[in-house]
Amino acid sequence: MLKFLRRKAQSPTLQITILIIIVVFVFWGVGRQNNGSRSAVATVNGHTIEYQEYQKEYNQTMSRLRERLGGRIPKGLLDSLDIKHQVINKLIQRTLMRQGARDAGLRVSDAELQQAIDKMPVFQKNGVFNLTLYNNVLTASRLNVSKFEAGMRYDLLADKVKRQISHFAEVSPTELKILFNYNYTAFKFSYAAFKALNFSDRVEVSPRKLQEFYNKHKETYFSAPQRQIKYLLFSTAAQKTKLPSSDAIKTYYQNNIARFTTPERRDASHILILSKSSDSPQQIAAKRKKINEILAMARAGKDFAALARKYSQDGLAKRGGDLGFFSRGQMVKPFEKAVFSLKTGQISGVVKTQFGFHIIKLNKIEPASTKPLKEVRKQIIAAISHEMNQNLAFKAANKAYEQIILAGSLDKYKLKTPAAAIKETGFFARHNPPAALKALPAVINKSFALNKGELSSIIDTGEGYAIVYVEDARAPAQEDFKTVRDQVKQDFIAQESVKLAREAADKMLAALHKKGKIDELTARAEVEFQTTPYITRADSSAARLPAPVVKTGLRLSAAAPLPKKPIAVGKTFYVLKFKESKAPDETLFARKKAGLKTQVRNEKSNELLTAWIEYLQKKAEIKINEKLL
Repeated sequence: MLKFLRRKAQSPTLQITILIIIVVFVFWGVGRQNNGSRSAVATVNGHTIEYQEYQKEYNQTMSRLRERLGGRIPKGLLDSLDIKHQVINKLIQRTLMRQGARDAGLRVSDAELQQAIDKMPVFQKNGVFNLTLYNNVLTASRLNVSKFEAGMRYDLLADKVKRQISHFAEVSPTELKILFNYNYTAFKFSYAAFKALNFSDRVEVSPRKLQEFYNKHKETYFSAPQRQIKYLLFSTAAQKTKLPSSDAIKTYYQNNIARFTTPERRDASHILILSKSSDSPQQIAAKRKKINEILAMARAGKDFAALARKYSQDGLAKRGGDLGFFSRGQMVKPFEKAVFSLKTGQISGVVKTQFGFHIIKLNKIEPASTKPLKEVRKQIIAAISHEMNQNLAFKAANKAYEQIILAGSLDKYKLKTPAAAIKETGFFARHNPPAALKALPAVINKSFALNKGELSSIIDTGEGYAIVYVEDARAPAQEDFKTVRDQVKQDFIAQESVKLAREAADKMLAALHKKGKIDELTARAEVEFQTTPYITRADSSAARLPAPVVKTGLRLSAAAPLPKKPIAVGKTFYVLKFKESKAPDETLFARKKAGLKTQVRNEKSNELLTAWIEYLQKKAEIKINEKLL
């Protein structure tokens, strides 16, 4: 959020605007009166929020949190975050928004809902809404239609409310100028990187220090879990089947004719004038005028490739707009429809896609073709043979599995089969399996998913099938110092290198704060200072530095040229110093004005919406059933 807007958040102007919004939207109404529901986790103006709804939202929140934290939530974090009350507060605000939108006369019709769902690519097949796909996607996501559509209806309603709010988000010229200067003032700063790796040879290592380090970090030195297994392999390649008959080959060819058919391909070039959904009507009109002027030149006989090089606004302009060959399904629908309706050498009219306005020229047509059976006969024989061998391998694995179950154990089954068929390993860790298993990750993974004395089901290895029995299992065990001494030494040096790098960076920054000169300090510290090119908040990519370093560098100024502490990024510590800045070119303002206005309006709208809901929350009658939380 803009700093300018933060400063203004409590201004009388903003507060008056919020009151106007409240008057325009009337007052929040009262929902259905269900105060007595024992399953209600909260009531908002008489409307109940059921425990089931709360539990679902809570589970989803917890799932997202676990994902962000790598699967584990640190002890005490949930209490500090107070997730339960965060979730119920979110549901309360959602209810308030629904009530207010309803009483303000805002609705989402069934037609609007259907139109929004129809436009979602995830439910489309060949660019058209597909009901079967819709139901399948919802089933896979564990959603029923009514709940999904209720959620969609709420999202659409929220968008309507935001659009209504946005009418009150006035943007002044002063705000635009402040944001323009903030985003496009250019900066240069000098920096030195103190990398831990460069300090590793300065670490003092002694037996005493290593022993102390080991004692302090003992819990990290455990052996990996190990397994000792017996297993049977049924390789697809080892099976022997007869060659398929001519009839089988012919039938396979006919049933899979699409595999041997190359679809029609077309070679086209295009000229693109970019257009975005945020373009104003005036901008769209100007772009349409421009593309029509180019079309007129192309149809008048001007060289198409030359026009593309001069006017096209995509990466293909340098190649004269040449797209190369492509078939159906590889381009967006409007573009594809235009290309496949052209004749060789023909130029299309203006084609509108989500990328902008196109003019297309068809250069060449490569007709669809099908390879004859004679040409693909060997390929078909190999495919049929592989499928037959795979079936034989599975039958063999299935028969062996049944016999093991009937025998009562793998050892008893072993008495009835050649001993060589059952392979055995010694103890091995997951990261260091026997050579024979390295190409069979499915067997390794299953081995470590089983406990001692457990038999696997039939495992698909990709190259056949396997059955695994875990003969023995070793849990992780504390490793003594002598065994892991080399690893301890490596870890100790890595830790101490980071300390030395941080200390060197701290020392350099302290010297700079004391008005030390960079040239003298760098020679003494054996580190090199570099200077960034001019960068702005709108575009800092030229700095080629980590985001935290750039963010800090852009905060520096002539009045405050140094940060308070080095910036740590992984095992590297950066020391920065402001060098210079320059005001943005005023001619740039005219080109950026529309985008800046949209940015400020969106930020103001969000700020007003938040303040509005907070006000309404204070005025609403809300009861929370703490016992259910």
